This record gives sequence, C-alpha cells and structure tokens, in this order.
Amino acid sequence: MGRIEILTGVERRRVWTDGEKLRILDEVETSGSGVAEIARRHDILPQQIYTWRKKLGRDNRPADRSGVRLLPVALIGPDADDETDRTAAAERAAPKRSVKPSRIEIGCRGGRVLKVDASIAPEKLKALIRSVEEA
Repeated sequence: MGRIEILTGVERRRVWTDGEKLRILDEVETSGSGVAEIARRHDILPQQIYTWRKKLGRDNRPADRSGVRLLPVALIGPDADDETDRTAAAERAAPKRSVKPSRIEIGCRGGRVLKVDASIAPEKLKALIRSVEEA
C-alpha cells in the first residue's frame, strides 16, 4: 500500500524548503530516472520540478535562450616574415567569396529574420535589431 498523507488545517498546500527542492532537483539530475518517476516518488507533479528548476536557476535547457549564438573565429597572425606569405595564408584560410555583396541574416525573437548588408555600421545594426525584437 502506498503512503497516504493527510493535510489538515487552513493551509492545504505543502511547503517545500529550498533545501528540499534542491535535493529533489539533484536527484533528477544524478539518478538517471525521468522527471515523472522522481515526481511520483515525492508525490508531486512533474510540472512542479520544472518550475523549481526555473526559479532556482537550475534549468538544464541551453543557457542562452535569446537566439544569440557565438560562431567560431579563426585569427591569422602576422607570423610570416614576407607579405606574400601572409597574403597566401589569408587566402588559404578564408573561403572564396562570391562577387555579390555579402549579406548577414540574423534570427530574432518570434521567428523574425533580419537580412542586412555586411557593411552596415554596428550602431545601425544594433538599432535595427532592437526595433525588430520590440515589434
């Protein structure tokens, strides 16, 4: 027979301390069991565990949900003595570019995509991104 808990008094909700919440969240992360199984074990709803994760900063989803992603960058240093060696090294590292002017596509909130010329001034680009995301 399962455990039965009878709640009496005016307050019908259980109160979990931050320590208890963190212990349950640690159990979810380390046990290998699913959230639903851990929730059943502690007689709570799985949604409660997800809410605790958000409130206590333990959310396991990707840290940056703003849509901003960092791209890898390769720097070519002036390690060659000759100017032609540096130019040749830069050409090998840089992909061949088309004759068309370069464009940048930026994914914004709400699925909007901002397409701009690559030569746009950074301040103008910031203003455009802000206005698109606020709209």
